[in-house]
Amino acid sequence: MTADRPEELRRTAAECLALAQATTDPDARTALILMAERLYDTASRATVDFDSLVQDFNDDQMTPSSGSQPVMQQQQQVQPRNEDDKD
Repeated sequence: MTADRPEELRRTAAECLALAQATTDPDARTALILMAERLYDTASRATVDFDSLVQDFNDDQMTPSSGSQPVMQQQQQVQPRNEDDKD
């Protein structure tokens, strides 16, 4: 979220509330109030630095934990067919 994004969301929420106050349709009023609430909640959430979170996660995944042993992988090899095996 950019720095001005929360302010834009708050302005839009205020517009929804103003429209809700002006309308006589109860369904439209309810929808506008719910939309304003969601917009305000979204604007009020703390901003998250997604790139930093991904970098921290990747660093944790690449750092071996203490006391752990390396992961061993097994590979399967194709075995030659016996002449005696019939499908």
